[in-house]
Amino acid sequence: MKALLFVPRRYSLFSIFREAFASQGMEVHAIDFYEQVRNWEKQFNVQVFRLPDRLRLQWEKYYFGKINKYYLEEYERIRPEIVFIYNNEMILPDTLAHFRRKSKVAFFMGDHPFYTPTNRHYIGLLFQADAVFAPDTFWISQLSKMGLKNIHYLNPGIPERDYFPAGLTEEEREAYRSEVLYIGMNYPNSWGYRKAKFINEFADFGLQIHGNRHWKRFFPLFPKLERCFRERKGYIPVETVNKMYNATRIVPIDGNPGLMHGVHLRMFEALGAGALPLLEWQEDLRLIFGEGAELPAVRSYEEIPEMAAYYLNNEAARQEKVAWMKKAVAEKYSAGNLEKTIFGALGLWRSRTAKCLAH
Repeated sequence: MKALLFVPRRYSLFSIFREAFASQGMEVHAIDFYEQVRNWEKQFNVQVFRLPDRLRLQWEKYYFGKINKYYLEEYERIRPEIVFIYNNEMILPDTLAHFRRKSKVAFFMGDHPFYTPTNRHYIGLLFQADAVFAPDTFWISQLSKMGLKNIHYLNPGIPERDYFPAGLTEEEREAYRSEVLYIGMNYPNSWGYRKAKFINEFADFGLQIHGNRHWKRFFPLFPKLERCFRERKGYIPVETVNKMYNATRIVPIDGNPGLMHGVHLRMFEALGAGALPLLEWQEDLRLIFGEGAELPAVRSYEEIPEMAAYYLNNEAARQEKVAWMKKAVAEKYSAGNLEKTIFGALGLWRSRTAKCLAH
């Protein structure tokens, strides 16, 4: 059997899902439209929502048409039994209908469809899928109310192939060293203010920020952030981010605008590399770590300085908490459990024991 993954290779999720399908004995193929469109097209598409809908439709006819033509050509070349899609990847309804004639189709929602303006068809596509997976229980509640069936809670766990304890050289450790490290974009709106206010609480603890230019608009309001900021254009390679996380002690994890109850993937990446994720409290932390677990998670931004100071001044406690959280995640969201959730929902689950007996 063949699986075709519409999952960007630049995300650590790619290696997790690739391994899940390969472990079920499938031949795995990947497709990423980012590799087929020009830089100016990507940049223009990010801003196209600002245009009147009449003009936006004209652009989408060209841009989505180009992407979906490529998708259909690759699909016919590979002829997979399963198509697995991250978010919506600019897929059009007719393209999805073509897939479903011969393949099972599943979606993993990395972003909330109500807050993801990349594809006007996103929510409608979900209703045509054989299975949908989401890392946020509130998203599941909202979509279930709308009548979406076969939707499942799924946390991908720690991407151990990409984020792991790396043996850094002294030169690398010195080059990447930080006490508190935040890697991520900011937003030019009220969500950006919220993020800046959260991260500002770490400014006196050896903070480094690696992000886009939108951080700069908040420097007049949070002047301490300016000295911590290093502007980045484009994605930092995963290999580099892993080294940066290995050379830091705390990674702040804020509440993403689209995450209602769920936790950002960055928490799992930080744990894989051995950094402590200091989290903004989210309700699904109870589901991940158990009711009443003592977590490095704040319910008020005012709690951040005390918690950050505690873990920076108590290295043994920091390492112990990282080890405990990592063990808890590994046990609950193992590769085997991930496979069982995905293939069970698609009606294709075979345990590893059953597969061995079959061979």
